Amino acid sequence: MIKFLLLFSLIFSSNAMSAPITPYEIERNLTDNIQIREYKELLLAKVIVDEDDSENKPFRKLFKFISGENDRSQEIKMTAPVFKENQDSKMSMSFAMPTDFNKENLPKPNDENIKIENIENQKFITITFSGRSSDDNFKEYQEILVKKIKEENIKADLENPIRAYYNHPWTLPFLKRNEILFELN
Repeated sequence: MIKFLLLFSLIFSSNAMSAPITPYEIERNLTDNIQIREYKELLLAKVIVDEDDSENKPFRKLFKFISGENDRSQEIKMTAPVFKENQDSKMSMSFAMPTDFNKENLPKPNDENIKIENIENQKFITITFSGRSSDDNFKEYQEILVKKIKEENIKADLENPIRAYYNHPWTLPFLKRNEILFELN
């Protein structure tokens, strides 16, 4: 029975990673899990809420948008990761749009709180790690990344870490992919 559950979890967790990954180019690997990467073009649907609000609120709004609550009632394929950022007592969550969309052909959200943002040629330094998507894990790996940034004398916006979540919440922790990104100056 345990073998069956483990096999089921592995199959189910690998399906959780089946969402297309937002494309980026690796400029340089600093370690096996720290890299500098560039997003050539990134179209985001973004919701900003008060930091005290539940993470479920912006996620639900964005999920409704890609599920067809838009001016064309068109479903939009989910991509990974989901980005989250806390800044100035606000929290933003963003879904990256599939690469076949641009600002002109993307359906318009019915929810006025969803903003569409286009990012071009933006570089980030990132650290990738597995495990639970807990604040403690993010804090631990953020400290590792900040230390490496300082060692390498890299200019980055250390005030605004961005969390990236690649998997469903029920994915086994050792199969999860999480990241922290800092925008390079």
